[in-house]
Amino acid sequence: MPEHSLEKAPVLLVAYGTGPMSDAQLHLACRSANDIGGVVHVLHVVERSRHIPLTAPLTPDEEARVHRVLDRAEHIATLHGVPCHLDAVRATAVGPAIIAAAHEHQARVIFLGLRDRDRSAASVLLSGTVRQVLQNAPCPVQIGYLPGRLPDDFARDKD
Repeated sequence: MPEHSLEKAPVLLVAYGTGPMSDAQLHLACRSANDIGGVVHVLHVVERSRHIPLTAPLTPDEEARVHRVLDRAEHIATLHGVPCHLDAVRATAVGPAIIAAAHEHQARVIFLGLRDRDRSAASVLLSGTVRQVLQNAPCPVQIGYLPGRLPDDFARDKD
């Protein structure tokens, strides 16, 4: 796709972490981007304590983790042959970082994965991050949910 076409292509923002639903949502976003001629923007948020300046360098462990996460995302996007931008940001909270990226990139949709961590069914959609994103998103939000009783591999494509 020519560079000038990419600038006008719809952006599908994927909040991407280490969990199986991040992979599942990225696969879905890539397939969707191919269907509509879109671009996938992968956002990995490094959550930092309020006591550590956001400008402070990442620790070697954090840096290695970010590289692993973004390498995995790049691998998935490459499998689908979709244009993809990879981004890692530091923030004190994940939800506001996702919302800011959605505004900045004029996202058409946000893809967000949710893994049940032994929460009651009534509180699943009330996690802080999901609640913030749903309440403040400038576009539709696609939430993928993996119940806790299912193994992580259930959500991962075999690639």
